[in-house]
Amino acid sequence: MPAAEVADRVRRLGLLLVAVALGMVVGGFLAGGFAASGGTRPAEAIGPDVGDIRVGPNPAGPSQKIDGVGVGFTRDEDGAIAAATNLILTLEQAAATDRVNAVRTYEVLSADASRETLAADMGATWDALHGSIATNGPTQSSLFLRTVPVGHQLLRYSPDRATVEVWTLTVVAAAGMREPLATWETATIDVVWEDDDWKVWSAASAAGPSAAWAPTDPSSIDGFLTTVGELEGYSYVSD
Repeated sequence: MPAAEVADRVRRLGLLLVAVALGMVVGGFLAGGFAASGGTRPAEAIGPDVGDIRVGPNPAGPSQKIDGVGVGFTRDEDGAIAAATNLILTLEQAAATDRVNAVRTYEVLSADASRETLAADMGATWDALHGSIATNGPTQSSLFLRTVPVGHQLLRYSPDRATVEVWTLTVVAAAGMREPLATWETATIDVVWEDDDWKVWSAASAAGPSAAWAPTDPSSIDGFLTTVGELEGYSYVSD
């Protein structure tokens, strides 16, 4: 399947973060972004995992974890925004974990009516992402994927449904790529109040608004992956 078609499918399915990563990784390869080819193994996730340090505790949630996924949001505007942001912070990890956990993450976050379809979509997208890296990268590829929420806007709100826009910056790197890549995206996330929590009904992303990069040379892919592999991550919810 052409890279453009894969990326378009992923966007329609609402897997915004994986869409970003897949579009850049596959697009980078087709543009000569990978320096080597060969190999069939799924990529090994590296970089900062969610750690034990709690940063910026938010009374709007998440307040607990289910299978390692943050859940539990207040039924108000702040809770809806926190739930949408939590999707972004969680799915970046889902894309870089094993397939079973990636699917389970989406199942935990999805509304009942969307769960089966969105979980299947996540599985298919995970296959496409890791299959591309395994095919086009070295035999033992490593994957780094990190998305940072930069700003948000509450487009509409009721006690039962809300739509939130989140502006994000995503960085992705995989062994075999010539250099790390980054992109700006705006995610539009619909959440519904279900089972005493905000659940994801749908999500989509569009490019931009984008800022120009400072005129500096990118790090080498090996140096980048080595450095981020030594960092520690953050947790936004207590165990």
